[in-house]
Amino acid sequence: MTLEPLIKPLTQLLENGSCLTSNAALNPILTGLAHPCANGNNWVISQRLLAERQRLTSDEELVAALLATDTTLRDAWCNLMTARCREAGELNDPHVLIRLVSQLDGAAAWVLACLTQDAAPNLQPTAFAALERQLLGASAEQNQITPALTRVLATASQLGQWQQQALPAIDKVKADGARPDINWCGGRLIQQPGHKASEFQYLLSGAGGEALPTQLHQLTDKAQSLAVMDWVLANPWAYLLALILYEQNVWQVEAAGGLLVELPAGQSPQSPSEVQVLVANSDGDELLCGTLGEYIRKILSSLNMAIFPGGISDDQLNAGLGRVIGQLLGLKVWRYVEGLSGEQGYYQIHPDFSDACYGRKGQPSFSRYARPLRQAIRSQAIQWRSDRRSQGTTTSQPLNARVA
Repeated sequence: MTLEPLIKPLTQLLENGSCLTSNAALNPILTGLAHPCANGNNWVISQRLLAERQRLTSDEELVAALLATDTTLRDAWCNLMTARCREAGELNDPHVLIRLVSQLDGAAAWVLACLTQDAAPNLQPTAFAALERQLLGASAEQNQITPALTRVLATASQLGQWQQQALPAIDKVKADGARPDINWCGGRLIQQPGHKASEFQYLLSGAGGEALPTQLHQLTDKAQSLAVMDWVLANPWAYLLALILYEQNVWQVEAAGGLLVELPAGQSPQSPSEVQVLVANSDGDELLCGTLGEYIRKILSSLNMAIFPGGISDDQLNAGLGRVIGQLLGLKVWRYVEGLSGEQGYYQIHPDFSDACYGRKGQPSFSRYARPLRQAIRSQAIQWRSDRRSQGTTTSQPLNARVA
């Protein structure tokens, strides 16, 4: 099989989150590593591939690892690696060989199998030199490629195991956001805030939904409310942040614990670089648990979801969330409450938007179809507090002393 034609669709999968299924040669490679789409025409990137991307230095290395699950390419590269292991074994320092074998991880078994073959391993160029130069920067027999080749083969060994466990098909995102039970499901990825890849039918978009009317203030109160609700539902990040504070409000009414989203001193409420999350128990004692970005990662992980592309830092995520918060404040979805003397300000859901969540337009998306997501919001806060408590973090003042 010629592997070079597979580089382009695999690169598209990693960069855009999906690729077409038109090339049948992709099927044995992507089974278990990407989700088939309900339409039968696309592959969608999975958390498995995102996780392995973190072990590598570039998308090109991951493409190389995917292709190395093909036995012809894998055998050629294992032959080279076997020769490198023999070289390392001849050195005075045994730790060089030990380190190399350790870095190969599961691929060490492939290299060991090459040692038992009759043909002696050698460092001659392989038949895949053009592919190697494109993905690794040089042909694989060159010494400077050994660290990259080691990473690629180690990753390929893990990918090969996952190829035996097919992933379920994933449904198309409901663009209007009216069905969070479909959109916020296991296996779904959400693009980082502000990011919108060319393929977004099967990933939750990181960009906003339809633009709001430029003369929003000229609409009637009811028309404004409907326009803002439509925008929130069509903007996944705005919806998630609105739902978090909606659940905060419900939790507060129940007086069974609670959540506080607080602004650290010295930051602008409209453009925070990060906000803090505090969780209270049923007695109202608060515990500072971390940032909003950390909290959202926990919520997504509990739903078997993740952020695309992988590797976005907490600082990047919090900065992206800060821009969304600015939009929510401007549209009166969130409101900022100044803290009393010596206290930090905090965010709550805006009363007008809260009322709209109980209306005909908002009720299905904030109640009926949002139950799994709301449950994750609350349960992850409780678990986070418990984890922090076990680590010995101290509390601050009671939640009900500040949230009225």
